[in-house]
Amino acid sequence: MTTITLSWGDRPIDLETVDGRTFLRIGAALRVEVTDASLDQLDRLADVAADLADVRRDRIRAAQVADEVAAEDGHRFVGVPYQRGPVAA
Repeated sequence: MTTITLSWGDRPIDLETVDGRTFLRIGAALRVEVTDASLDQLDRLADVAADLADVRRDRIRAAQVADEVAAEDGHRFVGVPYQRGPVAA
């Protein structure tokens, strides 16, 4: 199996229909055909997207708590450490 890593930030996520086939478009570079996807697979996709949103909300909350604690201690800004994975050069 090939793994593809794609970072799309805030680029659009849309459904496209071309010649009777349905695609999930993620940004400009990725299109996944979902024409024959089962309801179970589509429900799983929705669950994974919800999990991703929860992870992002947790990171935002953690950063806000760190900033609030720092403000109470008289500091202006404290970030929450985040370690990125390796990237291609």
